[in-house]
Order: sequence, then structure tokens, then C-alpha cells
Amino acid sequence: MLIVLFYLFLSGFFVLLGWLFGLDFNSFNSVWTYVLILVDFILSYALAFASILAVVSILGEFRKGKSFDNSFNHKFAHSLLRLALHLARIKTTVTGLENIPKDNKFVFVSNHQENYDIPVIMPIFKDHPICFIAKEALFDAPIIGKWISLLGNVPIGKMADREAAKSIITGIKRYKEGLPFGIFPEGRRAKSNEMIEFKPGAFKLAMKPKANLLIGTIYDMGTVFSRVPWKRYQVRVHFHPLLSYEEYKDLNSQDLSAHVKEIIQQQLDKFKNAE
Repeated sequence: MLIVLFYLFLSGFFVLLGWLFGLDFNSFNSVWTYVLILVDFILSYALAFASILAVVSILGEFRKGKSFDNSFNHKFAHSLLRLALHLARIKTTVTGLENIPKDNKFVFVSNHQENYDIPVIMPIFKDHPICFIAKEALFDAPIIGKWISLLGNVPIGKMADREAAKSIITGIKRYKEGLPFGIFPEGRRAKSNEMIEFKPGAFKLAMKPKANLLIGTIYDMGTVFSRVPWKRYQVRVHFHPLLSYEEYKDLNSQDLSAHVKEIIQQQLDKFKNAE
């Protein structure tokens, strides 16, 4: 939806500015014609992007007060994220889609590589109003912070364990209200395909409400924006078979954390060996 709207804005601004600049697209005898076309395109691109942000901001004001599982809000947010991935030239290769439950009765856990893990993952759950426990600072970001709150995401600060526990409790409440929830047990970015230590307390989000666990593995997110600008980046996401509550109910949080980490590590090794 927003990808099409972006290109409509881009085309409209390109024609309008071309007319204002007095561009003659039938004459390419002067180097200035090419310079003006380039300037026209850059300005049109910027104006089209700004127009999309304006649409997102204005619509956000009208969507306040809607329930966290509101279908339109989530589909619109997914459309915005797909546009962002399209413009950033990030291609996501997904495997194990058949393992995503049809209902919303699951908690999603995954390794955490970069700030854009959630923007890459969320659009995959196109039929689920999934929420995440996310960095507190994101909720104060211009324009997108408003939408992060509208979708039912829960902020978590960097410091006190008590604040982290409050975030987990809020997440459990949202899950019981019918929202699938996601959390990164590492608590911070690994910035590579190597994992850092998991925080066992994160698994309380699933253990307390006796939720099934959907385990994901993210690979190569740390390579995004690390190479030549405008080059297409490819990241991989794999969904493992659902780990039901009955399968892990006898494990404590430490053992469950170690078990999930091992599952993710095995998939990371498979991705690495396939290169």
C-alpha cells in the first residue's frame, strides 16, 4: 500500500518540479539538463518520503484509542515497515513459515542482532497483531514512537531489573488479552551472528501464562549497511517448530533459556555452513 503511494508521490513531485525547473525532456544536448534531472529526482525523493511521514503522523492521531489488536493499525504499520525495507534494499529470506501458529496463542523469542530486527520481523507476521518488548527510547521517537505505542508494544529501560520485571508483567497481561508477544532474551544487540548470554527472566513472559514458544533465528542482520551504499542486503529468518508449554513445563527458566539458545545456535551454524 505505502510502497505504491510513495512512488505516486515521487512521480508527481518529479513532474511538478520538472515543470517548475523548465526541464525539456526532449532535449539532452546540455549537461545542465542531466544536472537538473538529478536535482529533480533527489528533491522529489525527499518530498515523497516527507509526504509519507506526514500521512503516517496524521493517521496516527486519528487511530488513537483503538484496541491494541486493531487489524487496520497493524496492517498499516506492516505496510510502513515493508516500505522502509524496500527503500533500504533489505531482502528477507524466510524459512519455516509453516511453523507460525494460525492463532495468536504464542510468545516469540529470537536472537537479537541489530536495531532493525523488529522492523524486519514484524511484517512477516502479517496475520498476527504481534507486539514486542522494545527499547524505551523508541517510544519517544518522532512520528514512529506514536505508532509503536498504538500497536501495544511495551517499553523496557536499560537499568533496573525491577523495571524489566514490570515490562514482563505488562507483556503477560497483553498476551492474556489475546496478543502474541515477542521478546529478545539477550536483552541487547549482539551486532553479529554470535549470540551473547540470554537473560532467563525473559522466559517468564511465556512461562507464567503457560504460552507456547515460537523460536526464531535471525542471521546476517549485522551486515546491513556495512557495505556499499544502495547494494541489496539479504538477511535470513528461520522459524522453528513450535515448542509447546507441555514440552517445557518441567524446565525452570535457566534450563529453558539454555535449551532455546541451543536451538538457535544450531540454526546459526547451519546458516554459516551453507555459505
